[in-house]
Amino acid sequence: MKYLYTLCLFLLLPLGLFSSTLKEGASIQFPIIKDQFEKTVQLTPETQQIIVAYTQAQGSSIKTFLESHPHYLTENNALYIMDATAVPSMVMSLFMMPKFKKYPYAIGLLEKEKDVAYFPKKEEFITIIHLNNLSVTKIEFKEAF
Repeated sequence: MKYLYTLCLFLLLPLGLFSSTLKEGASIQFPIIKDQFEKTVQLTPETQQIIVAYTQAQGSSIKTFLESHPHYLTENNALYIMDATAVPSMVMSLFMMPKFKKYPYAIGLLEKEKDVAYFPKKEEFITIIHLNNLSVTKIEFKEAF
């Protein structure tokens, strides 16, 4: 049994070595994700910001901000994405998606753990990634948006 655990450790260890988090100065490798309308979220060279929410409270903070600044995303060439990995699929489809579809802006939904892990995260903070021609110029963390 001890050998089985050791074998599993050696087989899984390399997987952790290749996972990386986005860093300043790097070119972004944006994952393929869909929004609440089932459209692929498009990252372009013109995109200047990616706003990432990891919790419901952060999503509410961003929603409140976007309600009071309805043109923020378009004026700042920004994308808004959120971590949806902790939400059960039934809850997402029955409750959250109908609510999200009423919003006048797109929300990219990160549904794979590996995609969430790619984006820098600091507990209890919203991540804002600043871009210039698909290169990360700055990563900042804010308590509220």
